Amino acid sequence: MSTAVIVCSVGRPQVLHDTVAALHRQTVSPAAIILSLSDERSVLPETLKIPNVTSVHGERGLTRQRNAGIGAAPTAAEYLLFLDDDTELAPNYLASMERLFESRADLAVASAILVIDGLRLGYPLSREEAVAAIAKHPLEQRTEPGEGVSGCNIFVRRRTAEEVQFDERLPLSGWLEDFDFSVRCRPYGMIAWTFESCVAHLGMQRASRERGFLVGYAQIANSYHLWRKGVIPSFARLLGRFWLPAFGRNFLALARRAGNRNPVWRLVFDPLGRLRGSACALWDAARHRLSPERLLDFAETPAEVASGVR
Repeated sequence: MSTAVIVCSVGRPQVLHDTVAALHRQTVSPAAIILSLSDERSVLPETLKIPNVTSVHGERGLTRQRNAGIGAAPTAAEYLLFLDDDTELAPNYLASMERLFESRADLAVASAILVIDGLRLGYPLSREEAVAAIAKHPLEQRTEPGEGVSGCNIFVRRRTAEEVQFDERLPLSGWLEDFDFSVRCRPYGMIAWTFESCVAHLGMQRASRERGFLVGYAQIANSYHLWRKGVIPSFARLLGRFWLPAFGRNFLALARRAGNRNPVWRLVFDPLGRLRGSACALWDAARHRLSPERLLDFAETPAEVASGVR
């Protein structure tokens, strides 16, 4: 059994370095750590000197970078782990996932339980806070089926990932790329959540990527694309599961914003920007112009380029 870890990153070399270094705390070492990058400035020289670390460079965008990582994985790797560059794993993560997949031939893709997320808290976690949260979380010997896995840690059989691939029509941060990938893995086996290990998502320096207009537009455009290709099975499902909840969460966040004085929270969630983006996407839908790629037209503005949105 062996696992290649694929970590995609843009412009966060120190965060990436800390995550790669943390992988060497695993009780089972990864067969390879592949850094999928858009440019050389996204990685520190000392990161590339860590054992088993290699890098691959390609076009910017989460789904493209993940596919590039699949192509660079060593042939001996039976499993792939797609990991966000600001994620901390429980020390038993790789060992428990490999053991689980070895004993369950019906599994195609899985995630471990997320115990804490800096994005949801509204402030980035320190590495120490993430490690402490993982240490306190009780683990259980159970696995449950799920509708989709978590984008910050996607563990999958290598042959399944090669067949399915990530949808490169979802640009930049690839909103809903994890749900899309999960659903398209179903013909190969069960989608699962395991309680035998856990992860923490630091949410480091994510504000510019997760905020505002681009996220709001992607919430509508990307889910519309998934409906058009059959991943979301009906328009009623699209409306009830994706569009209406997106507007509801953003309106609720807008109401909360009035009483929240935390400047980081305001920057991360930017609900007014998200509502503007979603409304623009609906207007594009009415004009038959809605597509995920349309997001790139807005990302080319100087303000968004400067924000570091990938």
